[in-house]
Amino acid sequence: MKVIIDGRFVLDEADLHRRLAGAFGYGPSYRPGLRSLRERLAAGDPRPVELTWIHASVIRMALGRDAFDAYVAALEALEAADRHKPWNERLIFRVLD
Repeated sequence: MKVIIDGRFVLDEADLHRRLAGAFGYGPSYRPGLRSLRERLAAGDPRPVELTWIHASVIRMALGRDAFDAYVAALEALEAADRHKPWNERLIFRVLD
């Protein structure tokens, strides 16, 4: 699954989660937040996935530097944890400006 989040359309953290939840097929039981997102992705839901943030500088402005850095660090850590897995069980995360 390829998911592209275009920062030009991300309004705030809640909007980012709406976009991610929709793309990943998370239902109404999904609780928006970094912790919940990290837990689901760490559990392998969904896989394989290639998540790309384009116009990431706009996402940084929408979330604030600290929150943006926390999301990037969490997603990069999940990607690193998947490196030893077969390609069809990996999360790949890219940030593009």
